[in-house]
Amino acid sequence: MFMGTTLELVYKYRQLIGQCDAGYGLDFDGIDALMAIEALFAPDNPASTQLASERVSMRAIVRNESLDDGVTVVRLGPTGGVCRQAPYVEEGDTIELVIDDVGESLSYRFKARVTSLRDDVCDDFAIDLEFIGVPLLVHYGSVIDLPADVAQIAA
Repeated sequence: MFMGTTLELVYKYRQLIGQCDAGYGLDFDGIDALMAIEALFAPDNPASTQLASERVSMRAIVRNESLDDGVTVVRLGPTGGVCRQAPYVEEGDTIELVIDDVGESLSYRFKARVTSLRDDVCDDFAIDLEFIGVPLLVHYGSVIDLPADVAQIAA
């Protein structure tokens, strides 16, 4: 069973949902992983079908063709999240949410739709996001981490 941080679980969930949406289906391990993640994010209210989100505090970047701004992610779940200290965006806008895990040299990138916008502190806003599509995970590091023959080509 896949276990990890909230960020890793959300990434894995979005990957599995994307695989289903693309029509590829899931094998038994994928089904088990999807069900386990859904159980971890089960809603507090049994009448609700919306998966819950977790309180988090992580720096991220929201960007699209007209913005590239730092935000603080304060809630994160399989279907979306909430960012504070965000720039002004229109409801319905599509953005990319980039969350870097510097310690692991990873960059998680989620495509999202802005579902609501509220006033936050100063001139900033709080935005609710709905994840769409399949996320991207970028592994980064220095050329030193590459095998010698690849490092020579990259230099």
